[in-house]
Amino acid sequence: MIVERIDIGNVRNIDLERLELDPRANLLVGPNGAGKTSALEAVHLVMRGRSFRTTRPDRVIRHGEEQMSIAALLADESVGRVRLGYAREKRGRVELRRDGQVIRQSSRVASLLPIQLLLPDLPELVFGSPGGRRQWLDWGVFHVKQDYAAVLGGYLRALRHRNTLLRAADLKTLPAWTEQVAELGEAVAQARRDYFDRVIEHVAASLTRLDPDLDVEWGYSQGWNADSLAEVLGQQVDRDVKLGTTLAGPHRADVRITSGSESAAQVLSRGQGKAVASALRMGQAKDLAVAGSRSLFLIDDLGAELDEAHNERYFRQLEDMDCQIIATSTEGAIGEILMGSRRGRMFHVKQGHFEHA
Repeated sequence: MIVERIDIGNVRNIDLERLELDPRANLLVGPNGAGKTSALEAVHLVMRGRSFRTTRPDRVIRHGEEQMSIAALLADESVGRVRLGYAREKRGRVELRRDGQVIRQSSRVASLLPIQLLLPDLPELVFGSPGGRRQWLDWGVFHVKQDYAAVLGGYLRALRHRNTLLRAADLKTLPAWTEQVAELGEAVAQARRDYFDRVIEHVAASLTRLDPDLDVEWGYSQGWNADSLAEVLGQQVDRDVKLGTTLAGPHRADVRITSGSESAAQVLSRGQGKAVASALRMGQAKDLAVAGSRSLFLIDDLGAELDEAHNERYFRQLEDMDCQIIATSTEGAIGEILMGSRRGRMFHVKQGHFEHA
């Protein structure tokens, strides 16, 4: 599936713009603050129902306006065209539509098209907390396992209930919720493990193309050190009560990335971290393509933090992938390298206005 068209109204400094997108490569070129990243943000909002730049979506609304609106036209050979709409008012009212029908679950839209975000903070996927790597895992499982969102949501709800009981030292009610946490937690961990085992081959191959000299090892940590989560929770109940939180479970999981005997976060440079993080995104896209889902890459500040040799390999790998790309850059020349033989589309961006080159 691809995004054929995006209509953006009152998103940051963008008044009202329509972008007719190329099915392969699209480059937004302009100075800082022109509105390039805001266009990426709009695409993310209509597809995911949330911003990647702020937890205060009311701040995305153009100054002086009361609401914003975004519409997208998606197309797929097998399902035809899908029309999406996202609207938010400053006072908080939100509406998400699919083919004219209001929907309550953003997952019904997110499942249509996997998005791979390559933002300036991409290296934090390597250097940052395990939460980002768990999210990378979960989005991959979500797109290949139909009931995963419900299982993960059920686990997180049960975990919140158990933590509430732990803080209250309610040992009478605790066992019932512990049983739910254990059962759902085992299911989440198994789904993640199965996905990790299949995707990591694509990730490793992608990193080899990006940086042949970079040697890292990959591992999956489920969040507890035993076969049975129920057994661990039973053994640690006194400690959990004392601390008021559940210490074991898939909410503690991580994708381990090591170089030699040390954590990659401790020894890799910023550029190497970006190469590893890019491989995680590209490898995931390759795996999803095998499963029949074409990814959309949203790339902000194209080519940053990589030297010329790495950029060349980075662009060639993107070019070889069956994906749609929307990228931003302050330089048109670097984008032309990305588009190569794709015959993509370039937009010049100035003060929130987009002009097709």
